[in-house]
Amino acid sequence: MLTILIADDQREEREGIEFLIHELGFFLHIETAENGRKALEYLEQNPVDILFTDVRMPIMDGLQLTTEALTLQPKLKVILFSGFAEFEYAKTAISLGVSEYLLKPINVEAFRNTMQKVIAQLTDQEQEHIAAQIKLEYVKKHVLFNLVNGLGIPPSMKEISFELPDRYHGMFLLEFDKNFFENAGPECEEFILSLLEDPVDYVNLNGCQSLLLFPGLPASSSCSFRDLGEHLHDSILDKYKVHCYLAINDELTMLQDLSAALIQLDQLMEYRFFSPDYFVFEVKKDFYFSNDRLPGLSDCDLLDQIRSNLKERDIFSLRANTDLLYQKYANQAQFSQLYVKYMFSSLYQEIMTYSAPISEIELSHGIEKIYKSEELNEIKEIIMAGITLLDREYNSSEFLNRDIAAVKQYIEDHYGEDLSLDLLAAKIHLSPHYLSSIFKKNTGCGLNKYIKNVRMNIAKDMLQQTHLKVSDICYSVGFQNVSYFCQNFRDFFGQTPEKFRQHNQK
Repeated sequence: MLTILIADDQREEREGIEFLIHELGFFLHIETAENGRKALEYLEQNPVDILFTDVRMPIMDGLQLTTEALTLQPKLKVILFSGFAEFEYAKTAISLGVSEYLLKPINVEAFRNTMQKVIAQLTDQEQEHIAAQIKLEYVKKHVLFNLVNGLGIPPSMKEISFELPDRYHGMFLLEFDKNFFENAGPECEEFILSLLEDPVDYVNLNGCQSLLLFPGLPASSSCSFRDLGEHLHDSILDKYKVHCYLAINDELTMLQDLSAALIQLDQLMEYRFFSPDYFVFEVKKDFYFSNDRLPGLSDCDLLDQIRSNLKERDIFSLRANTDLLYQKYANQAQFSQLYVKYMFSSLYQEIMTYSAPISEIELSHGIEKIYKSEELNEIKEIIMAGITLLDREYNSSEFLNRDIAAVKQYIEDHYGEDLSLDLLAAKIHLSPHYLSSIFKKNTGCGLNKYIKNVRMNIAKDMLQQTHLKVSDICYSVGFQNVSYFCQNFRDFFGQTPEKFRQHNQK
């Protein structure tokens, strides 16, 4: 509701203006002041939309009040009213920025027209302000999307002021198993932001991932970023009945380092494949596989998982399970050294059978080093060296290139269909986690990001080269929600699909 401040030293005049406002049906919040000084004091403490003031008043007249008021609130609309005798005197107010002038006694029709005109101007002004803020928010999201993807600020937007901080105090990567953000719709962003008391910048990365960037520390000193992460997970689970995984970085991140920080969070998120019942991961914590988190796993369970990791070429889980086996005995005060050395030497032998052929002498030498080790950590280093050798061979293998090429080709042939990590992994007979890991390592791009890039660029070509409706293009490139598609296109290219077509259609 708009606020009007009526300033006049005569009570009857003030009440008369109030009566007209109510009688003519103008829905305004009304404040009054008996002189210019009191009106100015009110303006110093409160926002006002319309100042309705007499020219001649004691202590401070209307012209002086207008000068001071417009200095305080430049967008204020000022309506002066006075007797005919002061008309020439009041004309000088025009140079001060007075919106309208009315003569006493006030003519009802003139009052109605003046108020309608001023209110219409304020309404238009507010709509223009809202439109400008929305456009600025679009630009900000596009710039942030570029920054987190390592593309920098577009040259055309470097001169625009959108108030980005030079650093962020915290980053949250939110990830879901399914195409959650498209299915949940735009209101999901509103819901997530409503859960946070602190200012935050939101960037949707793809259908499964979004990023929260915190310019400052949590408002409550008793609340950590981890607490916020757990609150987000629980609230999303309660509303949408799905689990959200969060990777958290609570270290200062400069604007130019956002891309590297996102890569770090993306790597941290790999732990969720190994520990599906754990939902919040922090950069500062290096180990998520302590024995108390997986108390039911026996040596046989772990060794079976390790064998499965070897068959699936899942190096990340292989390292994690081996580390867990090591931690199990590192945390024990007493154990049979002979049993542990036998178990790890058997593990070493299995790992080496998957690597390039080695001689019996080399294999025996490695096993001998394990039996001669005086500390458990030395045994771990020998095993991890074997895993590193295996990892190097997998990454240089023709099978790896073949698998990645097959996934890329499938995406390019089926971009209009429902694509997921599980589906793509099944197509080439790999574990979802291993596919995610090798694809990211060898392309420098996560699988979801790659799918989005393909779809966005095909949508761009279709906008340039066809006359298909935006909704038809949306569905043809694999999106099911037109609003979400338009939002993604705008974040990706800095323009809505309609605007892009207007400027780029061939």
